[in-house]
Amino acid sequence: MSIDAFVDFLLAYNQKVNLVSRQSTRASLGALIAETMLLKDLVSTPLLVDAGSGGGLLGIPLAISFPEKKFILVETIHKKVVFLNEALRSLGLGNAVVWEGPVQEFMHRHDRGNSTLAARGFPAVEALAEFVFRRKVRELLLISSPDKIKKIQNTVANVRQTRYNIPSRDNLVIFKLENVSRETR
Repeated sequence: MSIDAFVDFLLAYNQKVNLVSRQSTRASLGALIAETMLLKDLVSTPLLVDAGSGGGLLGIPLAISFPEKKFILVETIHKKVVFLNEALRSLGLGNAVVWEGPVQEFMHRHDRGNSTLAARGFPAVEALAEFVFRRKVRELLLISSPDKIKKIQNTVANVRQTRYNIPSRDNLVIFKLENVSRETR
């Protein structure tokens, strides 16, 4: 299984069912996946929950890159859930599963304290940040606009905040919120 095989599968599937822009090309999807791969060194937990998985451009490449970690792809739109399940089967990715429904519902139903919550372009980043603030997850990784990140950059005790620039992209950053104990601060 490879990231190229995933891109091939996504492009072919997108011809039948619109998941990503119809103008998406191997190069444009490759650029988005390259941005996702910037998260590789930032994931410090054995489980990653991909909030709003959509076309799988965040969770699936990371699942391919981290066969030893577990992934839960959370998506509310049924046609995308069907795609994600088919992609996981086609790629033989046994370390990932799909959960259909809102990420807020998933997080309230499942105790995932030693996990990473990750999202790309999620509309309500403040809702995701609450899971870190309330210690439902250890860390949150976001690929988002600087304006959305400003909404959650409040000072909270025991939460480390790190911001990373994405090369050649002024309109996107990677932002990490991380629970830390007082002893490690």
